[in-house]
Amino acid sequence: MREISARQAAGGPFGAEARGPTGLNRRTKSRLLIVAAVSLLAAAIGAANAWLLSHLVPFAYDFAEFENGLRNGALIGGALVAFDLFYVQEPRGAWLRRASFAFGILGRATLYVLIIVAILSLNRLIFGLLYGFERSGLDYFGLPLLRDSAFAFLVFLAISFVLQMRRVIGARTLTSLLLGRYHRPVREERVFMLVDIKGSTALAERLGDERAHAFITSVFFDIDQPILEHGGEVYSYVGDGLIASWPLARGVEDARCLRCFEAIEAVLARRSGHYRSKFGVTPEVRVALHAGPVVAGECGDAKLAIAYIGDTMNTVARIEQMAKTLDRDCLISAELLSRLDLPPAFAAEPLGPAVLRGRRRSVELYAIRPAAAVGELAAKSISRETSSRDAADAPICGHRPYGAKPALSSASRWWARSLSRL
Repeated sequence: MREISARQAAGGPFGAEARGPTGLNRRTKSRLLIVAAVSLLAAAIGAANAWLLSHLVPFAYDFAEFENGLRNGALIGGALVAFDLFYVQEPRGAWLRRASFAFGILGRATLYVLIIVAILSLNRLIFGLLYGFERSGLDYFGLPLLRDSAFAFLVFLAISFVLQMRRVIGARTLTSLLLGRYHRPVREERVFMLVDIKGSTALAERLGDERAHAFITSVFFDIDQPILEHGGEVYSYVGDGLIASWPLARGVEDARCLRCFEAIEAVLARRSGHYRSKFGVTPEVRVALHAGPVVAGECGDAKLAIAYIGDTMNTVARIEQMAKTLDRDCLISAELLSRLDLPPAFAAEPLGPAVLRGRRRSVELYAIRPAAAVGELAAKSISRETSSRDAADAPICGHRPYGAKPALSSASRWWARSLSRL
C-alpha cells in the first residue's frame, strides 16, 4: 500500500479519526484530561503543603497562603505534565526519549527542576502583586525556594512514575492490573493487528545485528504513535513485528484498525528520507488484521502481564504468513471486514477461502488496497482486455462476423464490478 496522499506524507491528519468536532484528535483530548486531572491533584497537594509548613515553619496561614499553595501546585503540576506529554512524548522530544536511560533521567530531571524554579519564582512575584511585596520578600529566594523546589520535584517524581508506568505497559493494562480486572480470566472480543517489517532477515545481514536492531527500534518508535492515535494499544513486540489490539467495538468504529494501517504507512513515507540517510533503506511493513474471542488474564509472577490466549491470536499470525506468501501489504479476515464499514479510501479484493497452517477450517481473506489504485488497475485491465478482444474479433474486409459478442475474462469482470462500486 505505497500510494500515500501528499497530505498524509506531509504529516496531515490520519483519516477521520484524527480530528473530531472540536478540532482536537483523540490523543490530544486524552492528554488534556490528564493535564487537568494532575493540575487538580497537584493544587490539593500544594494547599496541604502550605498548611503543613505553617505548623513546621511558624507563619500566619490565611486565605492568601492557601491560594498561593493552590496556585503553586496547579501551575507546577500542569506545566510539568504538559511539558512531558506535549514535548517529551512528541517528535520534538524524540532526542530525549532516544537517549540512554541514565542520560534520559538526568536530562528530564534537569528540565523539570528549571521549570519548577521558574514557576515558583513567577508565582512569588504574583503573590507580591496581589498581597504586597512586604509579605513575599526577597528572603524567599534562598532556602525557602530550595525547600519548595525539592518538595515539588519529589511529588512530581511520584506522579511521573505512574505516568511512565502507564506508557510502558499501557493505560488500559495498568488500570486493569490496579483494579484486578484480569485477576481471573475474562473472555473478550478484540481486534488484533500484526505488523511485520518486510525483509528484516536480509536487512540484518546487510546492516549487521546492532544497526538492524536500531532500524527496527526506530520503526517501532515511529509507528507507536499512529496506533495510540487510533485508540489502539501495543500488546507485544515480537522480534521484527508487533501486535496491536483494540476492544472490538472501538477497533471497528469508523474502521479505526484500517485507518491505523493507513496512518502507519503515512508516517513511514514521511520519514523515508531519515531512514535512507541513516540506514540506506526505507522500511516497509506487512499487516494482518483479524477479530475474535480471546481469554485475557494476568500471567507471570516475577513480571506480571496481561496475556491474550485463544485461536484468534493463532489465526492473525497465520494470516500474516499468508500475506507474506501472497506478497500483499495488508490482509484482513472476512470475519473482521464484515463488522466494519469500509471507508471510501479503501477497496477490498476478495482472495477466497484460505487454509491456514494449523487450522482445519478455511478462513476467507481480503486484500486491502487504496481505492484509487484499484480503480487504475481495473481500468488498465479492461483496456488490455478490450485490445485483445478487438484484435481477435477484427472484421474481415470491414465486416464483423454476425452474432460475435466480445467477452471479458472473469478477472476483468471482477475489476469492472470493483470499479463500479467505487
